[in-house]
Amino acid sequence: MVGRRRAPRLALNGKWLSQETTGTQRYARELTRHLLPLLPDRPVLHVPAGAAVPDWVLAHVEVRRSRLRGMAFEQLALPWAARRDLVLSLGGAAPLLARRQVATMHDATMFRLPDTYSRTFATWYRFMYRAVGRRAQRVLTVSEFSRRELTEILGLAADRVVVVPNGVEHSDAAGTGDPVEVGEAPFVLMIGPPATHKNIAPVAAALSDRGIPVVVVGGAAALQIFGSGARPADVPGRSLVRRMGRLSDAQVTWLYRQASALVFPSLYEGFGLPVVEAQRLGCPVVASDRASLPEVAGDAAVLVDPTRPDQVAEQVARLLADPARLARLAASGRQNADRFQWSASATRLARMLTELRGPTPASAPRRRSADRGSAAAWPPR
Repeated sequence: MVGRRRAPRLALNGKWLSQETTGTQRYARELTRHLLPLLPDRPVLHVPAGAAVPDWVLAHVEVRRSRLRGMAFEQLALPWAARRDLVLSLGGAAPLLARRQVATMHDATMFRLPDTYSRTFATWYRFMYRAVGRRAQRVLTVSEFSRRELTEILGLAADRVVVVPNGVEHSDAAGTGDPVEVGEAPFVLMIGPPATHKNIAPVAAALSDRGIPVVVVGGAAALQIFGSGARPADVPGRSLVRRMGRLSDAQVTWLYRQASALVFPSLYEGFGLPVVEAQRLGCPVVASDRASLPEVAGDAAVLVDPTRPDQVAEQVARLLADPARLARLAASGRQNADRFQWSASATRLARMLTELRGPTPASAPRRRSADRGSAAAWPPR
């Protein structure tokens, strides 16, 4: 009698645990946090050398630690160690050689606006997306806009691209936040790295020229990612523009709560998480009318043409002069942000993973967590 073939085990790509937190890593972290308690059996978390695994993860997984790190971990060690399993990648890249996998593609910026990235980064991501898109059983993305973009550009069947959006409950964790010295007040807030498609510098300059103080939050450009596409948000001669660099979540929370408005003039976004973070915390939003932002912001934001900075500044000035309108936007923004919940996204993902893996025997043991070297390390011995 032939025994029933076991369902493939779920293998989590833990490369994001070795990276600084941007929107991509936050997606991986929060979705993992809400997904793990929903899984019927214990997944394996594969992590690169040196990655720190938080306690809330250890309670739900078996950890296998590779001797490799970075791209070597993700493209060589991970697909070999998880060759019999279903690999789930929630970060920004996925292993080309994984036989069974669910990959995440947040947007198609490297296809639509390649000049915003370094040539090496854009070329790698275009190649990787095409290769993984052909092999992955499902591709996750964060908005209907991105789903349409990816199906069109990569030629994927629409039912293979699944929308699992960002949530916003993490914004509650910092309470009132930690105060930041911002100088001029009141002020408007802008968030994002100095990448061309974020469109921060020209709009910040226009706001400053209208006498509106601007606080810009975002890490310095990583040349290997943005290259010559990076443009500093510090505007010469505009003393009302202040760049704060990378801040903690608690500090950003305080800025959302203190700012008169968030101005988010991006030319291209797969989702635009700062929009719903601001709305969740009662900060009125002025956002670009491009890409995913009308879908995400709903009717609870002032939508503007980001290619006309002077008009953006004029609309922001009008908004700031109208306290009643600001109050209405703050109230409608909170309602709109309620549409996006990590718990709901995790439930959707858990159901999809169950369907892909097939039934898991009820007697499958939930072993105690272990943090050890990979049982099938790369290269094979």
